[in-house]
Amino acid sequence: MTTDTRSTDLPWPDLPTRRGLLAGAAGAVALLAVPGLPAVAVPVGRDRARYLDEDQLATLAGVVDRVVPADDGAPGALAARAHESIDALLGAFRTDPPQIYAGGPFSDRGGARRNDFERFLPLDAYERKAWKRRVRRLQKVYTRGLDALASSVPGFADLPGPLRDLALRTTQDPDVTAMMGLAVTHAFEGTWGAPEYGGNRDGVGWEGIGFDGDRQPRGYTDEEVTDPEIEMLPLLDVTRALATYGPAMALATSEASMGLLAEAEGDLRVLSQRLRGLLADVEDLL
Repeated sequence: MTTDTRSTDLPWPDLPTRRGLLAGAAGAVALLAVPGLPAVAVPVGRDRARYLDEDQLATLAGVVDRVVPADDGAPGALAARAHESIDALLGAFRTDPPQIYAGGPFSDRGGARRNDFERFLPLDAYERKAWKRRVRRLQKVYTRGLDALASSVPGFADLPGPLRDLALRTTQDPDVTAMMGLAVTHAFEGTWGAPEYGGNRDGVGWEGIGFDGDRQPRGYTDEEVTDPEIEMLPLLDVTRALATYGPAMALATSEASMGLLAEAEGDLRVLSQRLRGLLADVEDLL
């Protein structure tokens, strides 16, 4: 185990509210959770196999609650059960087929007669090998990080939110910081991804930001396309937004973000470093 005790700069801004910025990226998170796009798929189902024990799951619930807390009357990651979606991903290979990629092309939310997303697709030999390796890494990072957090901050899950924020801000445990590098991205996905992937329970994440979910095959009327009802988000400092919410903003960009996501493999720190580099390149051109 490494002896590196440097503190980490976790994404908790000193802002009165985070809802506006998160809402701006949540629609893209939801779209990236649709089958066929290279998002981290989070398995779900009544018979899904869990991986974490109850204590670890409770600690994880306390973590995701601080990543996307309930705010301005809108539910956060805890209500969306984002922690359970992460747990389900860790146990993805305890079912057959492994619950990694949901089927398609439509859910029943957009007028289809059945929900194709509920049927998970079998993996080919290459996909199975690659995903097994990835899931094993995630299992290792999460279990080590959650156990270290519970050990260093006894009763973490039961602490008031500000104290949990403080613990996560000031941690010098490398296992905790490694876990948080994954948990931030996964909490976003578990809050605003398609419900079939384990989070966004009953669509509460979408309801909180006024997003009505996937609309295919029904689609949109001409009026909805040409004259949409849009609630303008507050103006934001883009530089600060990118530095603070790197993963969410990356998901909200164009196809170039797919390469960033693949390169980072869901790791917040790697993704943030790449985004800062891209931002510096843009500033040089201005």
